[in-house]
Amino acid sequence: MSSRDLIRQTLDGIPPPRLPVGELVIDDDLVRELVGLPADDPLPLSAKRALLQRWRHDLVTVAFSYGWGAPRRPDPEERLARVRYWAEESDLFVFALVDGPFSQAARAWNWEEALMRFSRRDRELEGLLADAVIEWSEWFGKLADAGAQGVILGDDIAYRRGPYVNPDHLRATYFPYLTLMTATAQDLGLAVVFHSDGNLWPVWEDILQTGVDGIHGLDPYASMSLALARQRSPDTLCLWGNLDVGWLMNLPDREERRAHLASMLNPVRGTPIIFGTSSGLHPGLPLDLLDALYKEVRQKPWLEEGKQEDDLS
Repeated sequence: MSSRDLIRQTLDGIPPPRLPVGELVIDDDLVRELVGLPADDPLPLSAKRALLQRWRHDLVTVAFSYGWGAPRRPDPEERLARVRYWAEESDLFVFALVDGPFSQAARAWNWEEALMRFSRRDRELEGLLADAVIEWSEWFGKLADAGAQGVILGDDIAYRRGPYVNPDHLRATYFPYLTLMTATAQDLGLAVVFHSDGNLWPVWEDILQTGVDGIHGLDPYASMSLALARQRSPDTLCLWGNLDVGWLMNLPDREERRAHLASMLNPVRGTPIIFGTSSGLHPGLPLDLLDALYKEVRQKPWLEEGKQEDDLS
């Protein structure tokens, strides 16, 4: 089975025959560090492709945003060219990472102003988001034509204690537009994953009701875990993330890594999971540590009937 088919199967809610692997983002500066390119040099996609092959990743993400609510965005035509490259030159599942409704509002005004507008029934906000859904419906078509198979709707709507905005207000002013964006993308054959940092439990059911195919993030320092998310979700929902980059930066030794991965993954083995960090890979991570991490999570088959002991041993 190709990596592309493996991720599609997982997003369709079918337990994969092995644990798929991939990251939300892999920072270009990290790639430069790991392949020995000067910081100001252009980054050839072949360099990133070499790392993805080395780690045996199953997916790649092309970001159409510099961050949630960033006022500046990458050149969309250049990013479409990247989507075409990955679709044609690899068998990886290709995601496009785009701003969700909250990030679009933060870009239009600012983060604090967006919070206030989501906290009340703001007509200007509703008009902005309605226009954004129309705009993205056109772009989703372009993404599908370029070869993307999925989109990630990125919003940071929560912090460690819960959502920034009262959940009742989000139900009135946020989730209807997230649902529309999800349906629009899915109608074009694109799988949809929602990403947010923070504690999402107060709005977990609301996220599920949008119809997304998967949820990425599951911030472990915000009381999120794969085990709890699986208990509180349909068996067919794809869960992705939960490994904290900060923990990795502390350079755990082999036994610490194995024990941590076992506690994280064993409760959900044999279910639709994509292994990855909760936020992506950023500069400063050593190559040998990343090599070891991805090797360890791929050592054993994901489906082994009747085996209950540590599948990472």
